[in-house]
Amino acid sequence: MTILEYLKKHATQNPQKLFLKEGTKSWSFGSFYEEVAKLSTFFIRQGIKKADYVVIHLDQKSEHLLTYTALLNIGAVSVHLYPEREDEYVEFAAEHTSAKAVVSNMFKKKFSSVPVLDFPAHLDLKPTYGCDSYEIAYVMFTSGTTSSPKAVLTTHDNIRFVTETLIELAGIREGEEKEIILLPLGSTGGLGHFHAALMQGNTIRLFPGFYSSLDDKGLDMLLESIEEESATGILLTPGLITKMLNTRKEKLKTAGKTLRYALANVTPMKKETIAELLELLPDLRFCTYYGSTEASRSIVNVCRENGKFMHLTGKPSKGVAIKLHNKNDAGEGEIYIKGGNVMKGYLHDEAASFDEGWFQSGDIGRIDENGFIHVIGRIKDTISLDGLKVFPMEIEAILSMHKDIKDVGVCPLIDEQGATQIGLAVVLKEDATDKEALAREAAALLSKSFKCDKTDLYRYKIPKKIYFERRIPRTDLGKIKRDELSSQLVQSGTSILIKG
Repeated sequence: MTILEYLKKHATQNPQKLFLKEGTKSWSFGSFYEEVAKLSTFFIRQGIKKADYVVIHLDQKSEHLLTYTALLNIGAVSVHLYPEREDEYVEFAAEHTSAKAVVSNMFKKKFSSVPVLDFPAHLDLKPTYGCDSYEIAYVMFTSGTTSSPKAVLTTHDNIRFVTETLIELAGIREGEEKEIILLPLGSTGGLGHFHAALMQGNTIRLFPGFYSSLDDKGLDMLLESIEEESATGILLTPGLITKMLNTRKEKLKTAGKTLRYALANVTPMKKETIAELLELLPDLRFCTYYGSTEASRSIVNVCRENGKFMHLTGKPSKGVAIKLHNKNDAGEGEIYIKGGNVMKGYLHDEAASFDEGWFQSGDIGRIDENGFIHVIGRIKDTISLDGLKVFPMEIEAILSMHKDIKDVGVCPLIDEQGATQIGLAVVLKEDATDKEALAREAAALLSKSFKCDKTDLYRYKIPKKIYFERRIPRTDLGKIKRDELSSQLVQSGTSILIKG
């Protein structure tokens, strides 16, 4: 069954059940399906047909979900964008996909060849129901943090496979969950939990626009909503979890009593942070996952079940195969992925990034003796020191375990002689003041991890300096902006030599 068929099933069998809440507005499964059908008629009247591409550039609101589902209904392909994308990016996305239209309530330009449609204020139309299933369901662009954005083609089969993985991973029950979605609907995370609610017949509440703001007011609003809604599930980011534990621990304990499951993407999280969350909410099933727009939720970790391995990337999802390609002497190689979660390909270049049916992730990893996969870093993020390779995420994962380090980032840095060095930046916790001591402890921690007491083989991985910064530049979803960090460190004057 497709996601659309699940919506039709719940709209027929349980039409009055609450499906979606946004502020003071709400939809049952029946009313949501009816509005989708009317919106389908609207798009047909605009000349949009099966297999046409349509860019969605809307706020984090119900209009995004209604538009997406209506386009599914008529067989069109949605191109999802984050609402804060600038006009130039929207124009690029429309041109790259040869879009038939752009649906936007914030786009300021007008195309000469592509109509820009406002979401209709009234849908007093005869509804159009149903359309034959088709292959491509939607398009999302890669983040573009390491290269130009690429348009990822996602099929109905991909959606079903990844949604079933999510349901099994989190233990999402049918018809019993109330979930809050605050991550972007233009991401596989936010949209994926909408799919899960459709498949299982559950209730979701949208948090418009909050995901990119971690201010005090937003945190209070989120915790109040969890408590008011008696929410049972939520998708978070590691940064948001850390901030709630650091600044609103008691509120989280009170509000989170009803939470059955919570998930977060695998940006390195401290083991102590995960343990603190599990201790605070003893009934919570907390899961982390690794993946990309091209291969969502490839590796998963049910943290409470895995005990001392709770902070590791995890093991392959059910039905997903992982192998390491071109391994070095340390057993590190590029992560190759095969399974129903892997995209059809990139628009205009479907064969790119595939090697005999395996998706080339561009990430370097290793597999330990217990079968757990460790993601060490991106190939494109690799720092080359006279031919010797350094993976930033490897250093970040080690130092993130230090009790006084709040955040850490690694990037390439060009020194006064024009040579490439390892740029290491840390953000200290508020009560940590002895920078000299921390520099010594960081050196000792890295030396121990790289076994420098037994061999000098990996001593080159220890940075020469440590920079003390107020912040590490990251995207909304927690990825480090390494180019921006490099520029930041060039301007920084606060560093201490590391004696490893």
